[in-house]
Amino acid sequence: MTARSGLIERIEELRLLTRLTADPLQGTGSIGLVVGPVASGKSGLLNALCEEANRSGVTTLRAVGAQAECRTPLSIVGQLLRQATLTAERREQVRHLLLICERTAAEHTAPAGPEPEPWQLPTDLVQELCAVLFELSTARPLLICVDDVHHADPLSLQWLLFLIRRLGTARIAVVLTERTSAQHPNPAFHAELLRQPNCLRILLGPLSRQGVLQLLESRLDVERAAQLSSHFDALTGGNPLLIHALLEDLRTCTRLPSEQRPSMLGAGYAFSQAVVSCLHRSEPSALAVARGIAVFGDSCSTHLLGQLLDLSPASVECVIRGLESAGLLEQGRFRHPAVRTAVLHDAEAAGLSRLQHRAAHLLYAQGAPERAIAERLLSSNEPGEGWSTRVLCDVARQALYDGDADLARRCVEHAHRICTDHRQRGEVLTLLAGVEWQLQAGNATRHLPQLTAALRAGDLGDRHSVVVVKYLLRHGRITEAAAVLDHLLAQGRPAEGRTTAELQTVKLLLSSSYPGALAELPPFGPCSVNEDRAPAAVRADPQLQAAAVLDEVLSGCAGENTFLGAEQVLRSIRLSYRSWEQAEFALLALVYGDQLDRAAVCCDQLLGRIGRAAEGWRPPLLALRSLIAFRQGRLAEAERFAKIALDQMPWQGWGVTIGLPTAVLLMAQTAMGKYEDAAELLSRPVPQAIYKTRYGLHYLHARGEYRLATNNPHAALDDFLICGEMMQEWGIDLPAVVPWRAAAARVHLSTDNHQQAKVLIDEQSKRLRPGPSRSRGITLRLGAAVAELRYRPSLLRQAVDELQRCDSPVELALALADLGYAYQNLGDHKRSRVMMNRAWQLAKEHSAEPILRGLSSMFCDVREESPQTAAAPLAGDLSDAERRVASLAALGHTNREIARELFITVSTVEQHLTRVYRKLKVTRRSDLPGELCLVSTGNSSSCA
Repeated sequence: MTARSGLIERIEELRLLTRLTADPLQGTGSIGLVVGPVASGKSGLLNALCEEANRSGVTTLRAVGAQAECRTPLSIVGQLLRQATLTAERREQVRHLLLICERTAAEHTAPAGPEPEPWQLPTDLVQELCAVLFELSTARPLLICVDDVHHADPLSLQWLLFLIRRLGTARIAVVLTERTSAQHPNPAFHAELLRQPNCLRILLGPLSRQGVLQLLESRLDVERAAQLSSHFDALTGGNPLLIHALLEDLRTCTRLPSEQRPSMLGAGYAFSQAVVSCLHRSEPSALAVARGIAVFGDSCSTHLLGQLLDLSPASVECVIRGLESAGLLEQGRFRHPAVRTAVLHDAEAAGLSRLQHRAAHLLYAQGAPERAIAERLLSSNEPGEGWSTRVLCDVARQALYDGDADLARRCVEHAHRICTDHRQRGEVLTLLAGVEWQLQAGNATRHLPQLTAALRAGDLGDRHSVVVVKYLLRHGRITEAAAVLDHLLAQGRPAEGRTTAELQTVKLLLSSSYPGALAELPPFGPCSVNEDRAPAAVRADPQLQAAAVLDEVLSGCAGENTFLGAEQVLRSIRLSYRSWEQAEFALLALVYGDQLDRAAVCCDQLLGRIGRAAEGWRPPLLALRSLIAFRQGRLAEAERFAKIALDQMPWQGWGVTIGLPTAVLLMAQTAMGKYEDAAELLSRPVPQAIYKTRYGLHYLHARGEYRLATNNPHAALDDFLICGEMMQEWGIDLPAVVPWRAAAARVHLSTDNHQQAKVLIDEQSKRLRPGPSRSRGITLRLGAAVAELRYRPSLLRQAVDELQRCDSPVELALALADLGYAYQNLGDHKRSRVMMNRAWQLAKEHSAEPILRGLSSMFCDVREESPQTAAAPLAGDLSDAERRVASLAALGHTNREIARELFITVSTVEQHLTRVYRKLKVTRRSDLPGELCLVSTGNSSSCA
């Protein structure tokens, strides 16, 4: 008994039913009605009863009701009588009686139209059919079992009631099983049955936890059963059919380790089919309700389900209770995600799509969260409406902000696929391109043809047209961008403040990054955030403020507040495709303002904030980071950042912006002496439109540096001068952007044209912004090259001080090398050697091979000495103040110059030097160790 399906906890019920079969032995008819939810073990109980009856010598006749035969007249009666052991004559009589009944029923049934009126079998026919069974029971007791009687046809039910009412003392027991239902399909039959005094009603429920354990113990070893019982109970709610399906799946998943199998419960084929079987065997509305719950998920309520399925809330509630009793639901929700998956997979695709869309509309109508609505829309392929497209786009934007890249892409792609309104479709396409840019910037390129077509068709509003203009500019399609802007400007100032701010930003974007395109456009007017006619809401726009910061730097009027503003922009920026120019403007303001340390910190912070939903930011940010690293003299870092940037985005995806990472990589490889790599990089084509952009300035400068380094000075000079002409024509002629005059001066110096070099260097000096800067240090170093020999050390010491303050090691190495040359020519070989060794150390530390080769060729005895090692013994002898004074003295500064540099008195300088001479056991300035030149002087009065 314990091995039978679902009978572990059914022993008492079986005993009751067995007593029913014992009563007929004593000549007393009895009736049993077994009621339980679908798959609760009713059929298993009936099987066990039949086996027990057969062993007791009882004749058993069994029939099964089926939904497909519920309109077949006397289907149950036919099944029972055909199993009876009858004489040939009696069998023929039964067949004839059944045939008469079927024909008579057919005559009384309308072929079509409304439900036919109930028809009663002639009493004589019913009586003759029942007489067959009464005759059988005279020889041996008779057990009549009908499984799923709720599916029996009406005529069979009439016959059963006729038989039951006349059992009397006949040796016949009738046992029926039926499914628990909120509304019985045959209420009259059910009521008549229960009013019989000899009717025993047995209610079956799901197996308890102990029952589940006992069932598992009958199929598994005790330890394994104990381990899995809680999982089985939670997943099935005690439903025997589901339990056996899980056991079947457990048996077949032998490929998995035993410890992993519990976590895979519910994912098997047998369990999925068992779930579907339970639903199809339940009342008709159960499958629809289950699908509705699967569609709504956590947003489910009886009210919403009723609206979705056109059912009353009360009906829905009754069905839910039935599904809970069957172990499929718990508190109105699926017990396990695997149940929901099985329900959804069983549904026909088109019908499920309509159901999902209707559910989304119901949620939208009641103001549900947009993400819940979008989840249903994503599962539907119905044509989009205005509300559904807006919801998907809003969720896509929020998902990008939350870092859910996959949801963002799916939402916007689905919105584009289902959108039917041509104007809204253009807006969705703009968002799709933006999402693609944010996830992987190069992918946005493939949407340009569609965006351009939408622009020409007038399907984009002003705001979206401005976004497309930026894409067109980035990919070198300047003529098309000019045409769009011409159209927008011809319409006058748009009424929407946001669009006005974006147009103002495009003005500044063009003037700073695409100045060569301005000639193809109608006059824009002043490119300033403080334009008097601009509304306050426009001037407050963050993107426009960032553009204005760069505009201040490029116009030469930047101050400390400008750089503080740039840092504020970068700290508060949100990583979205619309805010990239904002970040670029602010970072370039710091770079072109020679605020390299600040720019590096801000750029690193932005790179650290990039998540999966903003990967499109990484390549252009790395390009800017490589520029910062190069200007800081960190050649290896600059090369690495530029290579990673180029590797992470296809060459074509960069558009004209390819000029920046290519230029930095070219400059770094040239400075490191990797001429073959640089030549290969130069062989790759760049867009022709690059020469109308700021990126082209960097590219021309880098190409000129390579040509100069590879002994092609005339071609290099052409590149530098063309670069200069463009910068002058565009009004961004600042050394901090591209130091073309310094580069051209170096070409003239290499050809001994010192006069022309001096003109260029003097002109660059006039264009330097106030305060310490890398550009000033470079200009001072070149100015020393065209000065008289006696003035060179002083100029070069200033250059060294400037470059030390700005932490520019490669340029510092060049200045120290030049200072060494100057001391050598002046006969001060000791100082010359110290400068050369320091220049060697810096060049080697930063992989500047050309500088190393130059030093080696000019000074064969230059040694690689570690300044830290040489200066170490002084650390315990000299104070910080003494070391600062001594370092400046070792560089050749006079006492008055040292006093002015350190903001102390000449007398204080003399006192410090006296103590330094005594501690180091020297008697004059020229005897000071050259290693003192390596100490950073700083600019502080703390020396006093």
